[in-house]
Amino acid sequence: MIQAPNYVNPCMLPQMQIPAPNCNAVKIDVHNPSMSAPGQIAMPAYQQPQYAPVTNPYYDYPQAQLYSYPQAPQAYYMPQQPVMPQVMPQQPAAAICTCQPQNVAPLAQQAVPQQVIQQQNVNAPAPVVTQPKTEAPKVEVEAPKPMTPQVDLNSFIAKLTNPDYEVQANAMEEIANMVKAEPQKATELLDEKVVAALNDIINKDSSKLEGPTAEQIAAREKMMKGENLSDADKKLATTITPMEQAERNKSYAMFTAAIMQKLYGDEVAKLTGSTVPLTELPGATTIVEQLKNNENPMVRTSAIEALSYIQQPAYKQDLTTLFTIAKNDKDKGVQDAAAAALSKLEQA
Repeated sequence: MIQAPNYVNPCMLPQMQIPAPNCNAVKIDVHNPSMSAPGQIAMPAYQQPQYAPVTNPYYDYPQAQLYSYPQAPQAYYMPQQPVMPQVMPQQPAAAICTCQPQNVAPLAQQAVPQQVIQQQNVNAPAPVVTQPKTEAPKVEVEAPKPMTPQVDLNSFIAKLTNPDYEVQANAMEEIANMVKAEPQKATELLDEKVVAALNDIINKDSSKLEGPTAEQIAAREKMMKGENLSDADKKLATTITPMEQAERNKSYAMFTAAIMQKLYGDEVAKLTGSTVPLTELPGATTIVEQLKNNENPMVRTSAIEALSYIQQPAYKQDLTTLFTIAKNDKDKGVQDAAAAALSKLEQA
């Protein structure tokens, strides 16, 4: 916003009543001994327009100093106003009055320059020029954009913790396929919540769940012998009970955990050049416990196959001990799985 300058333009004043010069051949106005030529009006010195110092800037915008140093207060001087010449009319020599009243200063002293007047008032307080406060420019720092995850981790966790066994099985199959096809993308699944969900599936207590009935077991035996079965018996034989689903998912979870353990070990080896101990692989201890204590021979067999998948020279001694013990298992299927694992370990 542009503000009007803080002074009065004499041209904008109303017509002032300026007394006409009172002079003639025998009389001179001693109170205002300013003369002018005929037809001209000489403005006395005390009526000359005095311009007040500018206290407000013409334009209201922030002003910053280039150099910041203390400044002492200083008087503001107006440019010297030219003194109007005193034109004396031509008067007869005998009519000129050369006397000066005692209370009137000489004519030369009345036309005091503006600078002298300002110097006489130097003790008066100088006008304060206030400048608007300038604020430092705000620098906006853009935060780095977070990396968009390639995997919906929460979705996988929700599927693995779903009470529906089929949903769990499909999620574990999806993880296994991702590790095989896109291992770099699958590294985002190396999360403690995923490991915890797999451990919960492996440690699920299925003893109180509904198992196969006697009719189901009989129908399955007939199917294995190749006997003809009715449609109802076929459906009965192929129906999986909740207990069987939970035990099947334990095997799936151990396979999935072994795949994730191998991925984890490979990533650590790339970054540090070191090998993660077998007991520190996420979920490895859970698999060993299932090999030792689970009553289901199918689960024990799956534990041997999962440990055999992650074998490497650093684990040879520990795995040899585990597979040797499992070779003496009471179940023939577990014995065969342990023997195959030992043979594979010796060839590595």
